[in-house]
Amino acid sequence: MTLASVEFSLKCISCGESLGSEAKDLTCPACGGALEVLYDYERLRNTHGGLPVDSSILGVWRYSPILPMTAKTRPITLGEGGTPLTKAERIGDSLGIGKVYVKDDSRNPTLSFKDRKSSVAISKASEFGAHAVASMTAGNAGSSIAAYAAKAKIPAYIFTIEGISESKLAKLLSYGAHVLRTKAPTKELMTFVGEVCKRYGMMNLTAASRYNPYVKEGAKTSTFEVYESMNRSLPDWFVIPVGGGGNLTSIYKGLRELRSLGLVERIPRIVGVQGRYCAPVVEAFEKGLRPEEVPVVQGAHTVAHSILDSWAPDGDQALRAIRETNGQALGVTDEEIIDAMKTLSKEEGLFLEPASAAPLAALRRMVEAGVVDRDESVVLFATGSGSNQPEATIDAWGRPPEIGLDLEGFGRFLEH
Repeated sequence: MTLASVEFSLKCISCGESLGSEAKDLTCPACGGALEVLYDYERLRNTHGGLPVDSSILGVWRYSPILPMTAKTRPITLGEGGTPLTKAERIGDSLGIGKVYVKDDSRNPTLSFKDRKSSVAISKASEFGAHAVASMTAGNAGSSIAAYAAKAKIPAYIFTIEGISESKLAKLLSYGAHVLRTKAPTKELMTFVGEVCKRYGMMNLTAASRYNPYVKEGAKTSTFEVYESMNRSLPDWFVIPVGGGGNLTSIYKGLRELRSLGLVERIPRIVGVQGRYCAPVVEAFEKGLRPEEVPVVQGAHTVAHSILDSWAPDGDQALRAIRETNGQALGVTDEEIIDAMKTLSKEEGLFLEPASAAPLAALRRMVEAGVVDRDESVVLFATGSGSNQPEATIDAWGRPPEIGLDLEGFGRFLEH
C-alpha cells in the first residue's frame, strides 16, 4: 500500500526548535525535549473541506493525509484501527445517563490500542532504514511492536518489567522478538533502553512521545474515529486509562487537530484514570503540582497491569491536557476496577482487561459525586482485551464447578 505524501514538520515542545519532515531525530537535537509532529492545517482544511481522509481505506491509514508520511513512507499494517464505538445502553441505564459509549480498541490485531502506535512508528522505522528497534513494555506495547517489526522484517529487542502476565509473554515470544526480563523500576528501565538505542544504533519505540514523536500520531486516530462514528461530533467527556500518559496526550492531540481544522469548536473534558496506588498523574493533579513535577510512585501496585507505571514519561503532557480541558484525574481501587470489568462483560458483552475497565470505575464515582450530569455524553476508552490478562478474569469470577454426567446432579445445580 502506497499513500500520498503530506507536508509536515517537527517542533520541540520544550524549546520550540523546528525540524523538517526529512529529519530522523526522535528527540530535540537542541535540548533533548519531546518533539511533536505538526501539519499545515489551513492547507488541509482548504484541500479537504473536512476531516482529511482516504475514503478508500478503513482504520489508521484512512487518515493518511494527516499522518507523518513522505514519498518514502510505506505503511506497515496488520489492519489496525477502525474499531467499534459501542453504545453501552445497560450501563447508561444503570447510571441514569442516556449516552455512554465504549471505544473498543481491544479489537485491534494484537488486542490493544498499541497497534495504532506501532503501525505508524514501525513504518517510520522502516523508512529510516532502522536495523533494529527496542522498547520497554508492560506487555501490550511490546507485543504490538514485536508483531509489526516481524511484518517489517526488523529485529525487535523488548525489555519487560517484572510481573508481566504469561499471556503477554507468550505473544512477545511468538512474534520472534528478543525478549529480556528485568526487575528494574520503570523509570530506570526506560532510561536504560534509551542508552541501548544510542549505543547500538536502534530506534527507540518505547510507547511515549518523550522518546518517539511518531507513536502519538498513530494513537490520535482513535479520536478521529470517535468523531466520525458520532456523525462528526464529539461527546462531553473522554475517560481514558493512564499508565505512561502517552495515549491520553495522543487523543488530546487528535482533539486539538480537529479544532485546528475548524471541524469543532468545543472539545470533550478529559478524565485520566489510574490505579489508586499507582497514580503519579493523579497525585500531581490533586496536589496542584506543575507538569514537570509529576512524581515517581514508590511501591506502586494495581490489578490493572497495563497501567502499572510508577513513572509517567508523558505525565507532564497528560496533566496539561487534563487541565486545559477542565478535566479530572482519578485513582480507582482494585475492587472498583474488578467490579467494573465484570459489569462490562456481563452487561455489555465486552471482554476487557482491568485497565480498560478503569474508566467505568471512574465514571461511576463521577456520577455519584455529581461531576457528570445526567444529560451529558461520555466515551470510555477500552484499550485492551481481557485475553491480555486472563488470570484477572478467572480471579474475579472464580473457577467453574465440576459435575458428573448426572441429570439429577445437574438439576441440583439448577436449583442453586
